[in-house]
Amino acid sequence: MNYPPPHYIDDSPEYTNRIIDTYGFPLLASSNVDGPLATHIPMEREGEFLYGHIAASNPMAGFIGTSMIFLAAFHGPHDYISATLYDKPDASVPTWDYTAVHVHGTTRALSAEESVDRMQDLIERYEPEDGWAMETAASYASRLFPHILYFEMRMDTVRGIRKLSQNKDTDTQARIVDDLRRRGNDALADEIVKIRKT
Repeated sequence: MNYPPPHYIDDSPEYTNRIIDTYGFPLLASSNVDGPLATHIPMEREGEFLYGHIAASNPMAGFIGTSMIFLAAFHGPHDYISATLYDKPDASVPTWDYTAVHVHGTTRALSAEESVDRMQDLIERYEPEDGWAMETAASYASRLFPHILYFEMRMDTVRGIRKLSQNKDTDTQARIVDDLRRRGNDALADEIVKIRKT
């Protein structure tokens, strides 16, 4: 059995890069002898690499730079879809529509200089033009650096998933889009509209 079903897979860089770049706070997962490890972190994409940082005290830090394969799971818009929107609600069940990108890859710890550059990149991406600057708290930030591990993750495999009611007819999809907009989830509604146009 193929999972996810082929009609939910979209590995095109146009889709996967858009989700990664727009929703840059994935779940980073790995494992050790005690079982799965996971942490939520900001990550940025540059070319074929993701860049992130974790606390040096995080158990995952010990695997950065080893042969361990990590998973960064990005998720975009998602929501509950009621069976009342289908043609035959009495012969249907509700579902959940969603967008996601799963990236698997190995990692490399960054040098101190690279780490400062990556911290600066993250600040510049999210701070407003007149917002906080690293120079504002340079002394404090420099004391934090030994306790933070910046790393690069190679994007070895990228799997894009779009489960967006593709198996429903256009009238049902239109009802789903209208319901999502009514509930304020324009982002997921827009994703369904995009996939209907492809």
